[in-house]
Amino acid sequence: MKLSDFSIDRPIAITMFVLLVVLIGGVSFTRLGVDFLPDLDLPYVVVQTQYNGASPEEVEDSLTDPLEETIATVEGLDKISSTSKEGVSTIILEFNWGADIDSAKNDVRDKVDMVKDALPDGADEPIIMQFDPANRPIIKIAMSGGNLTYLKELAEDKFETQLEKISGVAAVDIVGGLEREIQIKVNQEKLNGYGLTLDDISSSIKSSNLNMSVGEVDDGTKELSLKGEGEFESVDEIRAIQLISSSGQKINLSDIAVVEDTHAEIQQYSYLRGKRSITLGVKKQNDANTVEVADAVNKQIEELKQEVPENIEVKVISDTSEFIKDSIASVQQNFFVGGILAVIILFLFLKNIRTTVIISTAIPTSVIATLAMMYFGGLTLNNLTLGGLSLGIGMLLDNSVVVLENIYRHHHEGLGRIQAAKEGTAEVGIAIFASTMTTVIVFLPMVFVEGIAGEIFTPMSKTIAFSLLASLVVALTFIPMLSSKLLRVEIDEEKNKRGIVTKAYQKLLRVALKWRYLVAISLIVILVLFAFGLKSKLIPLQVEFMPKTDKGVVNLYFELAQGTKLENTNEFIKEMKDKIGDIPEIDSLSSEVGSNSNSYEGEIEVDLVDLAERDRGVTEIAEIIRTRLKDVPGAKINVVPQTSAMGRKGKGGSAISVNVQGPDLDTLLALAKQIEGEIQSTEGSRNIAITPKASKPELEIIPKESLAKELGITKRQLFNALDTAIDGADVSKYKENGKEYDIRLKLFDEETNSINKLLDIKINSPQGGLVPLSQIAEIKYATGPNAIEREEQERKFTISTDTHNRSLGAVLGDIKSKLDKIDLPAGYSINYQGDAGDMKESFQELGKAMIMAIILVYMVMAAQFESLVHPFIIMFTVPVSLVGAISALAITGVPLSINGFIGIIMLAGIVVNNGIVLVDYINTRREHEEREEAILNAGPIRLRPVMMTSLTTILAMIPLALGIGAGAEMQQSMAIVVIGGLSLATVLTLVIVPVIYDIMEDLSKIVMNFLRNLLHGDEETEIKA
Repeated sequence: MKLSDFSIDRPIAITMFVLLVVLIGGVSFTRLGVDFLPDLDLPYVVVQTQYNGASPEEVEDSLTDPLEETIATVEGLDKISSTSKEGVSTIILEFNWGADIDSAKNDVRDKVDMVKDALPDGADEPIIMQFDPANRPIIKIAMSGGNLTYLKELAEDKFETQLEKISGVAAVDIVGGLEREIQIKVNQEKLNGYGLTLDDISSSIKSSNLNMSVGEVDDGTKELSLKGEGEFESVDEIRAIQLISSSGQKINLSDIAVVEDTHAEIQQYSYLRGKRSITLGVKKQNDANTVEVADAVNKQIEELKQEVPENIEVKVISDTSEFIKDSIASVQQNFFVGGILAVIILFLFLKNIRTTVIISTAIPTSVIATLAMMYFGGLTLNNLTLGGLSLGIGMLLDNSVVVLENIYRHHHEGLGRIQAAKEGTAEVGIAIFASTMTTVIVFLPMVFVEGIAGEIFTPMSKTIAFSLLASLVVALTFIPMLSSKLLRVEIDEEKNKRGIVTKAYQKLLRVALKWRYLVAISLIVILVLFAFGLKSKLIPLQVEFMPKTDKGVVNLYFELAQGTKLENTNEFIKEMKDKIGDIPEIDSLSSEVGSNSNSYEGEIEVDLVDLAERDRGVTEIAEIIRTRLKDVPGAKINVVPQTSAMGRKGKGGSAISVNVQGPDLDTLLALAKQIEGEIQSTEGSRNIAITPKASKPELEIIPKESLAKELGITKRQLFNALDTAIDGADVSKYKENGKEYDIRLKLFDEETNSINKLLDIKINSPQGGLVPLSQIAEIKYATGPNAIEREEQERKFTISTDTHNRSLGAVLGDIKSKLDKIDLPAGYSINYQGDAGDMKESFQELGKAMIMAIILVYMVMAAQFESLVHPFIIMFTVPVSLVGAISALAITGVPLSINGFIGIIMLAGIVVNNGIVLVDYINTRREHEEREEAILNAGPIRLRPVMMTSLTTILAMIPLALGIGAGAEMQQSMAIVVIGGLSLATVLTLVIVPVIYDIMEDLSKIVMNFLRNLLHGDEETEIKA
């Protein structure tokens, strides 16, 4: 028994099945996670090794180089890059997408274990962890008011502790505030006078501040542990520490030093609304759901607010989950609006409420079934999966429209409801199955797409495939059952008469068939001219990696002259905030001074009011800010609106990153500056930067190795002595009320601010006596690199730029044409990364997927028609749809992104559907009609269902194509592509497919006659012989 017949004969059973699906789907909907994009298991692993005091060159030579050489042999490794900075080596390993990162980390750990014993003695053990280059805080909380030391302790002891307990929270970063510290500042002149060194003081502090177990005592009845209590109970005890001078004189620490209960040196400033504040940045774990974590964090913050004093303000200054929620709500709204438009179109065609209601049930039934499949398939509700549902909402009706229209026609011709339902469904069942399979099968190649495109769009592809399969089942079961019970059509001869449009179409079709070869040649000429226009750029098609979204945040990055003091940078940032603070769209300003551990760098985060509350977009507001700050002297200012849908989760950070690689740093820097100049002269480039930064001025300590060796002083002892004198060293801990505070030992700042004063620092010699630094080393002015970056174990500089008012593809094309003219020295090379690199890789992968999709569509149709010719006829709609898709993008000015490319792949499966139904019906009528008569009759009969299915799909996508609402840009290019391609393909399918069908039948006859004559001629030759 056919599935449709079973459904018609067992209406209660089918109804119960549908209700079961609704129940399961409803429960599934409440349990689906919500996020902006699908979960991405980013294939990055980082190996970080600390080596305090080592220069970038020393870090590269002794840490980075041996580690890279060993790790480079790990299986599945796609790329290795590293940064060697003062005191730290960071190696980033990028594996192939889809790799098992836990297994990769284990492999890396094994390799590191092989070489770690050969690393320098002063280096820490390498730390291996998964790495997310786009892992910015999902929530930022500001705390202001009250004492800054108390605020810092409150943030660390209460907020950080409680927030890190939340499931899905990876870490809480704290910026700003003051950290209590006991500082011991020593007078060098007095220190030298008593023949002491900082090491002597350090040893005395450590030996004076300890608790320890000294054994056990048996009192005859029990054993008691004996514990010595000797830790400091007050700062005065530290001042009273007794020291013995080189002459044997007893002195107190306070005789040669000032001991202060103060705060640690300020490394960063944080501000909110002009007041000093603490900023907490909450980061989520890679596999955690953003909205769920953010909701839990917000709930915890509200509870913590009740526990802090009234004078302390706690405010959430940014929350990325709000944008995600707004984005999902926007997609849902577009979904409902699209569904309503599709139903209205149905009613205008059918002019029958009962019939419209029958078909409309396909939408909620299919959607709920899809939600259930999404849940069991491990998908989330995100901008792309919901966008896929919205894109497919019109297509959900296609199968039901074809089935019901055919049942409707059979009922008109006099059959009863039940018989009409059975015969009408059976007649088109194979055709709609094939048309559904052609649409579903185009997403099969997405399984093989590598890289970020596959990771992002596979969930969307699954969602669309789930929805179409659900709609097929609904069309073959639920719709026939409802039609057999509810469909009522009065047999009226007047209603059976063809309308004006149908008659006009038949006349047009008759003319087209008469001049079929001219029509076919004209089509080929149009396609060739279009391809030429595209290649020669006469058609203004823009290209970009991902659509830009308005996230309502603008980041301002400042860089002053190297060496600028933190206090001066702080004052500069205050001035900048005053210049932009009156822009009406700004909701709040927060700033951090001392970014990236550099005193001369800072950042201002500008949070805008919600998109619905402002008329200007984030890019326009960023331009206003840039204009106000463009003439500020002495600073490099980058104004960056947050528009990246990926949050920079690709292989690079900026839109375009140009890497220049080679062995010599000076040559690389010269080439980098030349490339920077070429990029600056390129229209559309913005926020150009070279990394790593140019060499910085420094003082270089050159040991007199022979003298130092004679005195038994090592380089490490020498460097550590200077480090303690200048920056200070944490020599012990001061405990109070269950908390520990650093005790920091150093010289007074004014005693280390010149080369002569540094050379007067004394170092203990194992040979006896104090040795001035001047005896064993010299200090001179020099320059050195801030950092050394490498890729594939080769040094590099990166020149990055964002784009403005031009597409990524256009700017990249101009840059490439300029850089191709640079005459590179032997051993040096240029390559492109950032969004540009991701775009190239993704477009290549999607191009392969498109070719595979077209082949699969052809194979499905060939299996259905049992013919190699008929699928070829229908495939003519694919290039026609490309013309419509690209023209729509060019007319609207929306760039072709990987989202739009997915839309083009979808088109390959969508536009053939009308052709399948049309050719199938022509073949059916040819069983009892001549070819031309069958074509002329089949076309007008299928005109209405073709127009209905196309218009419902097109109109359902219009809300998405308008790109209105938060995050709506993500579906805009896809919707425009499908609307443009399907619109043109639908109109031409009604003419081109019948024309090509007729031509192919003519050619088939010619070929068959030729073969017949050839065979017949061979037979006559044999007879004569």
